[in-house]
Amino acid sequence: MNLLLVEPEEVAGDGIVVLGDRRAEHLRKFIGVQVGSTVKAGIVAGGIGTAEVVSDDGTKMSLRLSITAPASVPMPVSLVLAVPRPKVLTRVIETAAAFGVTRIDLTNSWRVEKAYLSSPRLYEEALAYATRFGAEQGATTHIPPVQLHDRLMGLLDARWAVPDASPATKLIAHPGAPPIEQAQLSWPLVLALGPEGGWIQRELDTFVERGFTQVSIGTPILRVEAALSAVLGQLLVLQRLKG
Repeated sequence: MNLLLVEPEEVAGDGIVVLGDRRAEHLRKFIGVQVGSTVKAGIVAGGIGTAEVVSDDGTKMSLRLSITAPASVPMPVSLVLAVPRPKVLTRVIETAAAFGVTRIDLTNSWRVEKAYLSSPRLYEEALAYATRFGAEQGATTHIPPVQLHDRLMGLLDARWAVPDASPATKLIAHPGAPPIEQAQLSWPLVLALGPEGGWIQRELDTFVERGFTQVSIGTPILRVEAALSAVLGQLLVLQRLKG
């Protein structure tokens, strides 16, 4: 936990927050806080500052919150992600949230095993936990909304029925495509990342018809979790280089 996240309604009028859940346990066990300790803290969708531990009886921990900086700015990337294997789904969601992506759309596709769509890891509570855990890791107060789509075409028809639909830059990651730095980039943008084995040709063609440009991170062919980190990292660098 690199940022203690609290909900707006948890903050009392005097700035006191009382915790009795996993956050308090994490602060005790892994951060080693004591009365008088200060940790980095923020309000979900709000500002960032610090929280000082004012009391702790081993069950309830009280902290005084002081917000000194504005809310985190989301990474201007909306992620379209084919549902990965359940055992890696949570890590992928956590990674995306740590980067601070604007939103996450999970979708079915040809190479997504149908059993994946009934995984408990896709339950609303599980996804909410994963995005919050990722935001705590990435030290961002932005928690991306997550929506599940059982049909890829339904998602494409709803968001990008025509090639020039917003945003202007729409990317689809696929091995063997031109490197991402060769694409004409503008922000905000949307990035589509396929399942293990990649998108099938019909899906690629449909994305391209809707205005998506095929890109890759280069020659390596990576698993979903590694590919996501690599491509988001490259986009961060390219965004900084553009200024």
